[in-house]
Amino acid sequence: MQVTDPAVQLVGMSPVIAASAGYSAQTKIVGVWQSSPYAPLLGRLAAAIIWGCGGVAGLTVIGIPAAITVPIALTVLTVVLVMLAAAFASGMIRPRPAGT
Repeated sequence: MQVTDPAVQLVGMSPVIAASAGYSAQTKIVGVWQSSPYAPLLGRLAAAIIWGCGGVAGLTVIGIPAAITVPIALTVLTVVLVMLAAAFASGMIRPRPAGT
């Protein structure tokens, strides 16, 4: 089977690889930015994006065309990012207090 979709090539055609890469990215981001109160949120966001790419890749491998899955994934990503931006702007999401 010859797969030319970039999302599938990115994760090596395995959602398991995407899952472990997402967890690894989350751990690294939290470790590197541990002084920032937003580190856990950014780590989870990066992991979720990688997991989404793995999901799209997995669906592409089983035969669902990328022309269907990619627009849906981009729509979900856009909605989540807009909601997070609105929550930050309105003050609903605040940094973790120092020392906890």
